[in-house]
Amino acid sequence: MAKDMMNQLDYSKYFFQFDSALLVGFLILGVVLIGLTAFILIYTRKLTIRRKIILLSTSIVYGGFILGGFPNVVFLTGLTFLILGISLIFSRIFCGYVCPLGAMQELCSMVRFKPTLEFNKEIKKNKILPYVRWIFFGVFFTFILILGFEITLFLNPMNGFLFPWYPTNILLIIALIILIGIIIISFFVYRPFCRYLCPFGAIASLVSRISPLKIRRTKSCFDCGLCEKICPTLEGYQNSNKGECYLCYRCVEFCTNEMFIDTQKLSQINRLLTTFSMNFEFLSNQKNFEMILKNTIRLFIPCKQMLYFDEFLDALNGKNEFSVESIQNIVVRLREIFPDEIKNLDPLKFKEWIEQNKMQWQERINSFQQDKLVYGLAQESV
Repeated sequence: MAKDMMNQLDYSKYFFQFDSALLVGFLILGVVLIGLTAFILIYTRKLTIRRKIILLSTSIVYGGFILGGFPNVVFLTGLTFLILGISLIFSRIFCGYVCPLGAMQELCSMVRFKPTLEFNKEIKKNKILPYVRWIFFGVFFTFILILGFEITLFLNPMNGFLFPWYPTNILLIIALIILIGIIIISFFVYRPFCRYLCPFGAIASLVSRISPLKIRRTKSCFDCGLCEKICPTLEGYQNSNKGECYLCYRCVEFCTNEMFIDTQKLSQINRLLTTFSMNFEFLSNQKNFEMILKNTIRLFIPCKQMLYFDEFLDALNGKNEFSVESIQNIVVRLREIFPDEIKNLDPLKFKEWIEQNKMQWQERINSFQQDKLVYGLAQESV
């Protein structure tokens, strides 16, 4: 039976259900298009959560169930080395979105993922768990050298996708059980197979370190620490080599400085500004100006409000534009309505106010901000 299974898993006969070479070519092209779509969406910053869910689901259904777990890079073939070459250029795009098992783990992780917002707590990487990967890597190839590739028939969870095509093969039941186990664990541990057990992933983590295409910080980075705290593999820190970055896009989602900006409060500020612009000669400009400033400051990320306030001051004085468009729009209106108040602004007064309230704001994140911290299927994409 094992020999028969090896013939079934031979990549030259992988698409056993199709007898047309042209059709097989189109099927492989579909897999390439999934990876290309993921690449375009990520590097053009257009990967919304909804699009990500659709992309991952497509990979699972198409590569997993329709093609029977293709590409199966754990089963060592020339295709494995080709995809390693792709990882050298495009980083972990294959592991993140093309591999059906990787896509399934990512989708599972989105259901429960929630970062810990502890700004003053340093995040340290677990130095023990990475050794699990290399220990398993050594054990895996030791078994192959001793017992041959037949061992991968039931140890490789990717073969679990073949079970619907070969329901009578007992060996595939073992692979299916392992696959189901990995899926269940993925709800609690981020990508358990990819990060700790996959032999291809171990090599890809080394290759992707020198990939030129990575998600990097820009000069506009405020070093607020959000990307470090929401990265499920803790690869968000400044000098990370991104070897374990699966391009999940969480850091980019959270790095739109507007994630903590309550649109309802923002609308209230703009309505007040409209009222002031129509009736400013009858109102106490100084009092209203200070009220707008304080309400605007409260929109910023608590741990970095002082830094944002400095940028806000520079924008008010025309030295630069604020990095968040919605705040810059407020700046423009303030300069039109309160030019004299801006000239007489006392920065120290507001900095003292920020210092007095900073700890309280950090400890008590409002409900809108808490909702924004939940990333995944429960969050509505825009």
